[in-house]
Amino acid sequence: MFGPSPTPFDPSRDYGAVLPNLLRQPRAELEAGVQKLRVLLSAESVQTREMLEIYARASTGKASREEVGRANDQMMDLIRLAGLGTFFTVVPGSMLLLPLMVAAATRMGIRLLPDTWVDPAPPEKKQAAPK
Repeated sequence: MFGPSPTPFDPSRDYGAVLPNLLRQPRAELEAGVQKLRVLLSAESVQTREMLEIYARASTGKASREEVGRANDQMMDLIRLAGLGTFFTVVPGSMLLLPLMVAAATRMGIRLLPDTWVDPAPPEKKQAAPK
């Protein structure tokens, strides 16, 4: 009724192609992750530059309240990034704890990730939420 179970060392199977595929897949995922991180950090850089320009205009009284509000939101994003960076350097095993911490904070209504990381659409394509 049941045939013999296959052994992991079956001589008819070519295991030479399995190992390179296993090694290649994590590398592709890693490269995609690094590319995504690069895009996200680039967006943060652009937003930070805009924030500094708004603060410079605000010091002379030439910035609107909405612009200053956007700049303040970006400042909070920078503080969030600094907190995450500190968490990575100080807490052992933070690579495993960070996703759990973000999920728990989200359930409690606390936002740990910057806006760009939560909604990676470019800021010029985002539409303002009605108030």
